[in-house]
Amino acid sequence: MCSYNTEAFIREAIESILQQTYTNWELIISDDKSTDDTIKIIKQYNDPRIKLFEHTENKGYVANKNRAFSYASGDLLTQLDADDICPNERLAKQVDVFIQNPDIQICGSNYTIIDTEGNVLKSWQYESDTVISELMLNYPFWFPGLMFRKELVNEFGLFSEYFNGIYGDDHYWTMRVNKKYPIYFLKDALYGYRINPNSITNVFDKPRKLIAQDIIAELHNQLTTVGTDYISNGETDKMLHFENTLYNNNKLMAARYRMWAAKAIDKKHWEQATELLKKCIATGKADSTAYRTIFYYFKKRYLGLN
Repeated sequence: MCSYNTEAFIREAIESILQQTYTNWELIISDDKSTDDTIKIIKQYNDPRIKLFEHTENKGYVANKNRAFSYASGDLLTQLDADDICPNERLAKQVDVFIQNPDIQICGSNYTIIDTEGNVLKSWQYESDTVISELMLNYPFWFPGLMFRKELVNEFGLFSEYFNGIYGDDHYWTMRVNKKYPIYFLKDALYGYRINPNSITNVFDKPRKLIAQDIIAELHNQLTTVGTDYISNGETDKMLHFENTLYNNNKLMAARYRMWAAKAIDKKHWEQATELLKKCIATGKADSTAYRTIFYYFKKRYLGLN
């Protein structure tokens, strides 16, 4: 569990681990120099299975996550973000997959999307468990909920800091693993991903965050067509060149600004939506969809209509 100024949610996250029916776990909490009461809350727990590591400087999410995984001593590794939750049977069901399937290296599960109050906003239904053998761009699981054998860290390393400040590090890591190993997918929703306005996937103050999905799509294309990719080969200069081509594509950037503006409108983040729509128009490539989004903005904000 990586923590950084998560006082509002970390107690609930820790409690969801303490309530697991499977009890042979250790909870590594790696704190990235929180400035709120996060540390104070963590230290209220006296369970010896909870191990807190405090760091003297803020390294960013990916670097902090890598530190957290490096501290783990278990044979099976997984994650719970400090603002997320999971049901009581999560660990038991995932561990059982590895017991029953000795050849399986990695296991994901269905998940739900929840709001800041824990209410379910979206869920999916699947008829049965399945094994994902083919590399995918859109996986049916939330990546922090993956459980995997520790040996995969030795083989594939941890998460690329190329993604620092955006998101997609776990998606990229999973694609690399899935290129070689099938992923067991549990139909049960064993992870609750919280829509948190302050999380890394919801703060779009840098252009790179807007094109994260395009970066992942390009890496997926490279992995499926040539079997490797620029980041794995240490050719980050080529990846950065690709990013620059996206920034210079006004039509694409207009679409990205519009897309995230629509999401901000749905969350009633009016200032963010306003700025994103302004940037969309400023590209000079706003289309009819953009103007419909502007109409949607005024309808939601000033008329209170859906």
